[in-house]
Amino acid sequence: MFRIILILALSIAIRAAVPPTNITASPFAWILDVAGVPLDKLKETRLHPAINVFSEDIILPDRFDARERWPECGSLKEIRTQGCCGSCAYVSGASAMTDRWCIHSKGQQHFVFGAFDLLSCCYACGGGCTGGGIPGPIWTYWVKQGVSSGGPFNSDEGCHPYPMPPVCPSKEDHPDEPNCSRQCHQGYNVTDCTMDRRFGRVAYSVPADERKIMEEIFVNGPVQAVFQWYADIVNYSGGVYRHKTGHLKGGHAIKLIGWGVEDGTKYWLVANSWGKVWGDNGFFKIVRGENHCGIEENVHAGLPSFVQYN
Repeated sequence: MFRIILILALSIAIRAAVPPTNITASPFAWILDVAGVPLDKLKETRLHPAINVFSEDIILPDRFDARERWPECGSLKEIRTQGCCGSCAYVSGASAMTDRWCIHSKGQQHFVFGAFDLLSCCYACGGGCTGGGIPGPIWTYWVKQGVSSGGPFNSDEGCHPYPMPPVCPSKEDHPDEPNCSRQCHQGYNVTDCTMDRRFGRVAYSVPADERKIMEEIFVNGPVQAVFQWYADIVNYSGGVYRHKTGHLKGGHAIKLIGWGVEDGTKYWLVANSWGKVWGDNGFFKIVRGENHCGIEENVHAGLPSFVQYN
């Protein structure tokens, strides 16, 4: 009897120590079928790196959270939902533009950049919902063409509210992104989206260097990054993510908003685009300083232009 009880106890302990690997049973398993960033396009589309010259040496803290540094910018606390569309690059790019617009206006201007223009009108930015977006061209489009405003799916916010549903109707049914349109939705105070668009002043990549990325975030605000994502991240619920199991699914674009150290492990603080019900209210942490899953290889950003062209 004692032997049976001991074996049973060991069995329970082992099961508790092993993380769940049943990815397909996760409520977020549908994400596995959504397209991501095409990794083979990143090198050729990477923008020239910025050469930041600071007036004095920057003393970087061990922990930094953009939400705390710029509390006047509410967008930093928001989590977007890309939904049933391979639009992580379009969504995270628009989100970072929104943050930087507020930060560089010192909290005086709030403009919510939508993903619609990038997803449906920027043909050089990637393959839409089924082909995924590419950060370099996305930031370049902001500078050259401008991006209109847009709130969440099914909202009346902005010129072009996000057009894709939060989850796929079925595993086989992945709707296409809508066609490009110059007309803002009815009820918005601007009719022609070109009159609503706001522009970036410059777009650039950030060197693949941990400190350079930290300096960029600390001085200018969140940046967009791409990492190689594996199936095991779908089950993330807390702690510092380190890839352990599962197949490579492709590239995934996210927004880096800070960094820290947890139980001796350095991490990046990340805003994802899978809604607030995933991860830590939509945020997560990933290993920092090791270029884990390529997280430090493809980082892009830009600065806003407050010149009005219309």
